[in-house]
Amino acid sequence: MERVAVILTNFNMPERADALGDHLARYAAWPHDFYCVDNGSNLAPPSAYTNVQLLANAQTTAGWLAGVDRARLEGGYLGYLFLITSAEFVGESDPIAPLAQLLLDDPSAVGVHAALTPDSTTHWEHLKTRGGDRPRRTWMIDNICALYRSDWFDANNPFDPALPYAWGVDLEAGYKARSQGRSLWVHEGVHVRKVTDIGYRMGRMGMSARERQQKAGDNMRAVLSGRYGNNWYSRMVEEHVNGSMR
Repeated sequence: MERVAVILTNFNMPERADALGDHLARYAAWPHDFYCVDNGSNLAPPSAYTNVQLLANAQTTAGWLAGVDRARLEGGYLGYLFLITSAEFVGESDPIAPLAQLLLDDPSAVGVHAALTPDSTTHWEHLKTRGGDRPRRTWMIDNICALYRSDWFDANNPFDPALPYAWGVDLEAGYKARSQGRSLWVHEGVHVRKVTDIGYRMGRMGMSARERQQKAGDNMRAVLSGRYGNNWYSRMVEEHVNGSMR
């Protein structure tokens, strides 16, 4: 079995990072390495799993990419599994194996996301569970718990540092995959719960949730409209949300 690099960015949320690391240590039998990136935590101690340390908060995208850089030094990974501290695993099964097996079984697949629980807070309703335990094809995946094929990720650089808050990197990655005729999936065999803005409610993020949303939205619109034109949102989102693949 090919190894997976699990990459988590943590900023002042050690208890959430530790819970994710503990779950992996207990249940993830699929060969993997856990790269826990501390993003310059200044209000709480680093996670016990920290093995990549940034001196200051570089925001989400740069944190993930620091983990990717470390993983590339090791090499030989099937994929990069990206996590956030707003996520928590549900159940007592291996959360990596179904995602990794899909990439092994389907060479056209470049990304697969765990299904979100019904009570998860998310803008993307198509990622919530629809029942069963099988994968289903979709048009884009978020990065709450997303496994990307490493050779595709390395060749396409879908996580642009110009989008530091990670708003838009998921849309652009999906757009690139679809443009190449590659596939993206949601796997009903793995479930995670997302609790939006938990760090902001705890006063750990150094800004309000509203302030970050404003900055992230402005940044996403400026970067993607400059790159793809003023109709970028229609091309990347509306035609799929309103179309057959929802």
